[in-house]
Amino acid sequence: MSVALLFQFPDELVPRFDNTDQLMTRGWLVPVSGEESFYKYWYPVIEKEGYPWLDIIDPGLDLDAENLPEVLNELRQLQAAFPRYYTPDDKEYEYITRRIANLIAELEAVNPDDLASGKLELFLG
Repeated sequence: MSVALLFQFPDELVPRFDNTDQLMTRGWLVPVSGEESFYKYWYPVIEKEGYPWLDIIDPGLDLDAENLPEVLNELRQLQAAFPRYYTPDDKEYEYITRRIANLIAELEAVNPDDLASGKLELFLG
């Protein structure tokens, strides 16, 4: 398992990658974390700090206009908490802190109106 942020645009169809004549919903993935890294570094902090939304990244969660601000708030708290648990000399520290910052930036750029209208669907998991 890997953790990723999935963007999908239900109203936008594009050709499939397998060269068939079929269409698929336009979308893309933003990598967040590999399974081993998530459970070794992310999850212990999520669990100790008690972030209810981030706690369900595995199995995953659909983001909508209502829970997006709450998830972003928890990610910002995770970003602030991470240095209390790991130091910059830890093997994965820089990589993970960069991934957290990237995830926050991606979600901050989302227009909540697109989520509310159904133009955009987001899944984090």
